[in-house]
Amino acid sequence: MKRGALLLVVLIAAAVAAFFMVWEQPKDPQQHALDDSAFVLDGHSTTCTALFGNPCDYETQLEFNRRGTDLDTFVHSTDLGPWGNSLPFADAAELVLQACVYSRTAGKTALEFIELGQRDHPDAGPVELSPFWNKARQELCATPWQ
Repeated sequence: MKRGALLLVVLIAAAVAAFFMVWEQPKDPQQHALDDSAFVLDGHSTTCTALFGNPCDYETQLEFNRRGTDLDTFVHSTDLGPWGNSLPFADAAELVLQACVYSRTAGKTALEFIELGQRDHPDAGPVELSPFWNKARQELCATPWQ
């Protein structure tokens, strides 16, 4: 009888330990760190962190790593309208990457992208920001993921 009780206690302890090990696993698989890949942008080998002056959030880093090889050509050769074409490279690249992030996020539309763009560029309206949304979705973000 003592062996049965001891076995039961050991099994319960193992089940509890297994439960807590599973419970403590990260809930969001995206929480692991991404490499800050370097690409030649605007004539220099550049990481996402270096381009934007601070560490990129997970989604921006993910898009930078996926689209970095095409980002330089896209920003320099795409007509983003008079306002967009006059932006510094880093500002235009950030808007393009944000458009890619929002375009693949369920429930995000051009309206949310414009609202996001206006946080850093309060002088920009839908006319100025729509080319980023449209062109990025049709061209840069439409390329297969790497």
